[in-house]
Amino acid sequence: MPNHDSRGLESPARADASLPDYPPKDGRRAWIELTAFQRDCLEAVARRERDGKRCYPSGITWTLERRYPTVSRARLEPNLRALVGRGLLAERDGPDERVTAYGLTGAGHALLIQRAERLAVLCDLRRD
Repeated sequence: MPNHDSRGLESPARADASLPDYPPKDGRRAWIELTAFQRDCLEAVARRERDGKRCYPSGITWTLERRYPTVSRARLEPNLRALVGRGLLAERDGPDERVTAYGLTGAGHALLIQRAERLAVLCDLRRD
């Protein structure tokens, strides 16, 4: 006999689920509410933009595969959409209507800078 007693537990969060009070006013809270993969996606887009490369899903995948052995489109695209929904990435026009490019928004850039500054202080590279 199967046990269907979930005891009121919530189902796991989906990558594209958005929080009701987004965007939060505190950058720390915004950072920890992202999954590790979403943080890595944000960093990959920033790295590609810094290097002057367009941020198509295939290029973002290539950048992420330095850290992850394989990155499927089925995993990447919902996470990119979640970052767009949170106002951290923006969709840009690709070479045709079938391809979307992504770019950091001001909020996404600010979030990465806040994180870098917190790590710099933590590592005694910079004083608060």
